[in-house]
Amino acid sequence: MKEKARVIGHTSLFNEQALSLEKLLNELQYPPHIGKVVKEKLEKPDIAEIASIAYSGEGFDYPLCKRMPLTRLAVVTWLLQKTYGEYKAIGVADDIIFETFRDVTLRATLYYQKTEKVGISKEDVIWFRHLMNVNMFKVGVLQFQPFEMIYLDEETIGEHYMTFSKEKKLLLPNGAPVINCHIQRNADLSSDRVTASLQDAKDFFMRVFPKKQFQAFLCYSWLLYPQMAKRLSPESRIRKFYQLFMIIGECNDSEQAIENLFADGKRKRLPQMSSLQKMAMDHLDWFGFACGIIKWNNN
Repeated sequence: MKEKARVIGHTSLFNEQALSLEKLLNELQYPPHIGKVVKEKLEKPDIAEIASIAYSGEGFDYPLCKRMPLTRLAVVTWLLQKTYGEYKAIGVADDIIFETFRDVTLRATLYYQKTEKVGISKEDVIWFRHLMNVNMFKVGVLQFQPFEMIYLDEETIGEHYMTFSKEKKLLLPNGAPVINCHIQRNADLSSDRVTASLQDAKDFFMRVFPKKQFQAFLCYSWLLYPQMAKRLSPESRIRKFYQLFMIIGECNDSEQAIENLFADGKRKRLPQMSSLQKMAMDHLDWFGFACGIIKWNNN
């Protein structure tokens, strides 16, 4: 699906609620070796100019993607000063704003671990469009995104990816307002924390977007693939997370699973392996991708 980058307004409100770069860097909590390099880059005179067109244009071919990794990270950091005012404008508290922004820190850290360079990938730049459009919120241990229901099937996207029965699709029509759940790398999926996150998110979205009649939580993830989840221990956090959702569609695409289980995205035996990594090595056919929902009771 094509998306058009939108320019966020509220300039005067932003000026009233401006966030200093020093405060932002303190809240982002970059590891020292990353924070030092980013701060030095932010002192360069061309950062503001690059930032002004970073997310311009249509689709995902953003000008910022063409920049070097460190420039990408510095510009995203710079833009968060403005984005802070946009989040405040719709009534989001500082603790949620900064928890949301720390996704930049997480991805910069993962990028450094993978490449030994300070920066972020092109894919990270594209992902952060959700922050620039004030469309991602970290509430508790999960990320949440206001969304419109979409079925990844031939009828909707023009290619055969998942299959959904007519009965399942009647549960949520295409375009219905939902909250898309995202699981960050190494997220704590303890049952009590996930349950609290979902409840707090429901309260949050009903307060911040009172005119939206959200109908369900939605999650597209490898963690919901039944053939894998059902083989985990009854005490497994992933299995308990999976059991919260009604699975309405699945496919045997294991790409996302392998990307998350192996640091370089390549399936290979390692000196020390988790039980899931071992399972992926021995039974790749148990891994895939699924769609699950948790219907809201709006009565």
